[in-house]
Amino acid sequence: MKLDWSTLALQTINALILVWLLARFLFRPVAKIMAERQASANALMSDAKAAKLAAQAERDAAQAEREQLAAQRAQTLAHVESEAQAQRAALLAAAQEDASRLRAQAAAEIARERASQADAAAAEKLQLAVDIAAKLLDQLPDGMRVTAFIAGLANGVHLLSPAARAEMAEDASLRLTAPRALTMDERAACAAALATALGRRVEFTTEVDRALIAGLELSGTHGVVRNSWRDRLAQIHDGLLRDDGRQR
Repeated sequence: MKLDWSTLALQTINALILVWLLARFLFRPVAKIMAERQASANALMSDAKAAKLAAQAERDAAQAEREQLAAQRAQTLAHVESEAQAQRAALLAAAQEDASRLRAQAAAEIARERASQADAAAAEKLQLAVDIAAKLLDQLPDGMRVTAFIAGLANGVHLLSPAARAEMAEDASLRLTAPRALTMDERAACAAALATALGRRVEFTTEVDRALIAGLELSGTHGVVRNSWRDRLAQIHDGLLRDDGRQR
């Protein structure tokens, strides 16, 4: 076989031209397109990775926020529960205190009522005894109702302070009370006894008060001197009430 070197050279030139044309118009654009696509793919992957990281960061932030909210909710619930328990305890203590106070008030009221009833019963018994004594003393002879008490009345006047006796001696409104009308002799005896006690003769009016039972009472602007069974019985009554109260 005989080679045609001219033909071979021409084919070689054609091949070189074809390679140049392919490199110029095919390989380089394709490589450029592939490089651009690779860069675009890399950019997309970078964006996707960044988006993934951003999404993960958002999820982490959301999870942290949820955990924070849950912790705050638990703390708030614990605080509310603590306050509720404190309020319940305070209300219970206040209710117990009110109940104790009401029980104490009721007990005190019952005690006062019982004491009042006991005092009323004792006073009624004492008054009955005083009334019985008054009725018995009311049976005294008329002579003993006045005469026996003149000296005691004069002594009561004498026991007054000097200033009180001086005021009574100057008193123009003296009144002598007796359980019955005085006889002339009884009035004269009273005037003489009072003159001795006051150091001078005094004028007085008389009046009758059967409630005295027996005795005399001298009253004026500045005071009263009593020497009667009514006054004695009243003193006995009050003394018995005081003694009964101290015993309770």
